[in-house]
Amino acid sequence: MIAKQIEIRSNIKKYFDMAYEGDPIIVPRKANRNVVIISENEYNRLSQADRLMAYGHRMTDPQKTVHGKSEKRQNEDVRSFNFEKLKVISELQENWNGNGAPVFSKELIEKVGQILQALKIQPEIFPTALSTIQLEYDNARKDHLEIEIGEADTAEIFMVSYDGRESFEEIPVNAESINQFVEAFYG
Repeated sequence: MIAKQIEIRSNIKKYFDMAYEGDPIIVPRKANRNVVIISENEYNRLSQADRLMAYGHRMTDPQKTVHGKSEKRQNEDVRSFNFEKLKVISELQENWNGNGAPVFSKELIEKVGQILQALKIQPEIFPTALSTIQLEYDNARKDHLEIEIGEADTAEIFMVSYDGRESFEEIPVNAESINQFVEAFYG
């Protein structure tokens, strides 16, 4: 809906109620300096959508940006990149995915940070809607490995081999166990 400033001044409660009910009010102004009146819920939804989009843009594949560097240097670059991603994940707000996903606990962020610091081979990391953080690896055989870390003392491991076979298991949540599993995965 479009409303002139004078109309809004005369009927501010009416227009605020309309905005609260989900009908944005566009207020034209001189020199195209228009404003929009929206509810706080709509503002929060848009803010979270912006954060998700920013997260998506910041989460491009770091391997593409480190060509020509040694494998050790690449791993350090990916580790730094993963810590940037972890910081973004820690800042996600309630309903960050638009489907009611909860925020990530400070304890989980710290746990994953400690694990990332000690991992010999850095994964790609992703937040999940279940308040867990997923570490992902792909090897030269085209096998795919997912390690899901949550508040529990065990991590869930899901692997799909190049020929489509799937396996699932649990391991202790610590860098030593994850390093052993990942080293075997890369074999």
